[in-house]
Amino acid sequence: METIETGNLTDNTLSIRIIEAAKQLFVDHGFKGTTTKMIAKEANVNEATLFRHFKNKEGIFLAITKDLTKHSNSKLESIIESDIPLEEMLFQFGMELYRRIVQSKGVLIVAIIESKQRSELVENVTSTFKSIVEILERKLVRLHNEQKLEKNDFFTVSLMYVESLIGLFIVQTRLKGDLIPMEIERLCRSASKVLVNGLQN
Repeated sequence: METIETGNLTDNTLSIRIIEAAKQLFVDHGFKGTTTKMIAKEANVNEATLFRHFKNKEGIFLAITKDLTKHSNSKLESIIESDIPLEEMLFQFGMELYRRIVQSKGVLIVAIIESKQRSELVENVTSTFKSIVEILERKLVRLHNEQKLEKNDFFTVSLMYVESLIGLFIVQTRLKGDLIPMEIERLCRSASKVLVNGLQN
């Protein structure tokens, strides 16, 4: 039963409506606990319409994670390419990464939970974070080539920095700071300082 005539809506509008409805349901009930019937009801469409747009529940979740990759890395790249001091650059990089995680935290949490059983569902999330690590790695390698940093395993350094921030951000947003009561800005400043000290010593 649909209260809005689907004939008056474009396919794209309906797909967006289904995706937005599914996002919250996945967060509230997890991947397994969410059914296509629940998604259809929340999106105010019937299941036939849902299946016309998406093959199944997995297809909806993949569309959501694909949406993550649509967010351009241009903002992160512009921060990385700036001429500001390394510590400030890492701080701004961390804050921008935090903003992106907050925008998609529900999807990330579900993806992490599902990653062991259904790796195909999280490929888009994995590739997004891999590209973020590579952006930072390229900058550190360039600084080394300019003789501003000593030789190091810059991929591992970048991976550890990005993954530690992701982990902390997810804990902060998921537990509302109850476990680690720290302001995000202070967290990013401290993490940036620690990383720079490690790279320069």
